Amino acid sequence: MGMKGVTLLAILTACGACGRSPLFGSHAPGSPVVVDAASDPAPDRAPDRVPDLLADRVPDRVPDVVPDLVPDRSVDVTPEGPPPCRPQPELCNGRDDDCDSKVDQDLVPIPCPAGGSRYCVGGQWSECPRRCEVCVPGSSRVCLVSYCTFWGQQSCASDGRSFGPCRESPPPAACDAVSRQGKRSAALEECCLKNDYCCLDEFDLDNDGDYAEMLGRCEAVTCDP
Repeated sequence: MGMKGVTLLAILTACGACGRSPLFGSHAPGSPVVVDAASDPAPDRAPDRVPDLLADRVPDRVPDVVPDLVPDRSVDVTPEGPPPCRPQPELCNGRDDDCDSKVDQDLVPIPCPAGGSRYCVGGQWSECPRRCEVCVPGSSRVCLVSYCTFWGQQSCASDGRSFGPCRESPPPAACDAVSRQGKRSAALEECCLKNDYCCLDEFDLDNDGDYAEMLGRCEAVTCDP
């Protein structure tokens, strides 16, 4: 045995006499060394594979950040319909009070003290008619007819809202010749005006385009402004 072998044997003998080496653990001197697989895994051994989570399972972990946006989802909102109709007596108010899909129907006109009536118009009761809307009740004006004397009279209705029909009557003496010659004409109307009658301007003698107005002395026939 050479010098190097003697030196190595001396070192091993001295270590065995000094106690157990941490490299050998608790085995007895001279016994074979057994390595614990758990404490010293083989370098070529693959680590245990982590099992995959099932597709229908969510990881048991709460997100640490709350989303700052609300998901854009459409919300189905059913619009509220009109309130149910509760039948009540029909009034003049522009509404369907009795729930028959008709507004202000079958309302009886309200009689007025001086004649005429009030009517439901546009959801409101009309005013009582004036007794003199068109003419003074009972008054008359001269009108012209197209036959016989060619002269006539119209009387104002009792409610003052219109004139009655033009009824034939004899012309005044001053206009008799004119009526025979000109018959129903502008000349006969001019004769009416010259003799101070209240005359219907059927020939528009004042050229204002109004053939329904009255000319002449009509103070007792026309209504006050």
